[in-house]
Amino acid sequence: MKNNNKGIGLVELMLVVAMVTGITIGIFAMLQYGVIASVKAREQMSAGRLAQMIFSKIKSVDFYFLFNCDSALSNYGLSGTYGPVTSQSATYPYLAILNSITSTIRIYGFDRWTVENTFMRRDSSDVNGNGLTSDLINFIDANSDLKDDYLASVLYYDKNSDGDYYDSYVSTVTGRKIAEQPDTHLKYVTLKLYKKGEILHQESQLISYELYTGIESQSSDAALKLFVTQPANATYLYNLNTTERQNAFNLAITKSYPENVIAYRADTVYSIRLWGETDPNALVHFYLNTPVTELDSITASIGGEFDFQSSAVTNALTEGENTILAMATRDNMYSPYAPRDVILDLNPPTISSQAPSGTVYDKMPWVGCYLYDTFLTTGTPSGICQDVICMKINDAEVPHHYDSSTGELYWDYSAELSSGITYSVKIEAGDNAYYKVMSSWTFTVDIQDPDHSAPAVSEKSPSGTCGEPLPTIMCKVQDNQSGINPSSIICKVDSTIVSHTYNSGTNFVSWSPTSAFDNGTYHTVEITVSHWAEPPKTTVESWGFNVSY
Repeated sequence: MKNNNKGIGLVELMLVVAMVTGITIGIFAMLQYGVIASVKAREQMSAGRLAQMIFSKIKSVDFYFLFNCDSALSNYGLSGTYGPVTSQSATYPYLAILNSITSTIRIYGFDRWTVENTFMRRDSSDVNGNGLTSDLINFIDANSDLKDDYLASVLYYDKNSDGDYYDSYVSTVTGRKIAEQPDTHLKYVTLKLYKKGEILHQESQLISYELYTGIESQSSDAALKLFVTQPANATYLYNLNTTERQNAFNLAITKSYPENVIAYRADTVYSIRLWGETDPNALVHFYLNTPVTELDSITASIGGEFDFQSSAVTNALTEGENTILAMATRDNMYSPYAPRDVILDLNPPTISSQAPSGTVYDKMPWVGCYLYDTFLTTGTPSGICQDVICMKINDAEVPHHYDSSTGELYWDYSAELSSGITYSVKIEAGDNAYYKVMSSWTFTVDIQDPDHSAPAVSEKSPSGTCGEPLPTIMCKVQDNQSGINPSSIICKVDSTIVSHTYNSGTNFVSWSPTSAFDNGTYHTVEITVSHWAEPPKTTVESWGFNVSY
């Protein structure tokens, strides 16, 4: 009797082995991932606990001895003398605490730690323009003169000329202790823990002088607050001294300006209005661009309010960007400078190159213009406010596209226009200084049937040899009698249809490859295009180029 049971063949056995091996590898990979994830989670937890312990040690350091330090540097990067200028020490008095932190992090497997201090102060003059005078801002020294740009009393000051800023001294005027570093009584302390050269954990805390003493003591921060309500920061100014600017300002347009675009009048008839709030009876001083020459001043009311129009500040304004600076003083107290950045615009926007006009032999012509906002003499204009641009065709608003970099403004449409119809175009626009502009024109579509001339293809690029791996392939298509039908355009590269772009304003068809052409390769381009007339005539144009780079 014949036995038909052949058993497991070699192929089946190999497949089983491969499947078992794959499953085993997958299980080990999952286990490995789980182990790694678990280790990293525990590492982060231990780093968080370690950071809290380090901060508790940092807070045991005298506030005036809390400096930037780095465990990777010699002596933690601290080099100088320490303490009051009358009783200096060559050794950092809290070195034992720093060494203790270093020893502890090594137990946890970390190899480096750093502390970075950012000096903070109350933004009592709303430097950041957020409408608050109670929030915190950091020490600002854009001009690197070691002084806060808006509060000169907050500074680095080497009292004993020993080349470092680790010391403290007692003011002969106020009798209080002052640090050589910016004495704000507030430090934003950032701790970083490293392992194998990478930051594994970072944590920050705000530490104040009062945390150590429990007693409020005036820092070198300003004693007075100052909030300038008008002009608001990052706003615009308009001037109505000329008839042209008056007409542009008074021009009525369809759309309203959004609330966030704010402009104020500043000219010889109506001077710029300056109003806000400070401490009662404080004297508010005003400067322009730099706090060197005082232009005007006003005494606040018993409630702290001030509100007046300043011809002196108005006359000092120049076209373009200006920074109005204000500072309040009373007795020996003062506020930080309150900066307000404004742009004085002296030139209304313009509309030019309106097209098409007269008779146009195209059912989908480029309909648009160029909208610019330029300066009169020099400086920065306020810029076009895109929220108020309105384009109308036959008195109905239509979608448009505006390119702020080129000034191009055109009708964004896809439907065919009708032959024999006259279309009216109206453009309304304005800039951020409330100057407006308007322009109207008409054109008539006239498709002449039949059109015996096929479209022309010219300015083909690239051709011959191309030295770029990612060239823009383009050509110009034209039909002067009945116009180009955009939907008829077909672009092929190496016999494959590609998604091209057609600009009806310039008549250029273009396409850019997404991946580089290989060096030494040859490529072909084919363009198919028809006109609007019936029956349509079609042009098929081909060319090629070599890539060599």
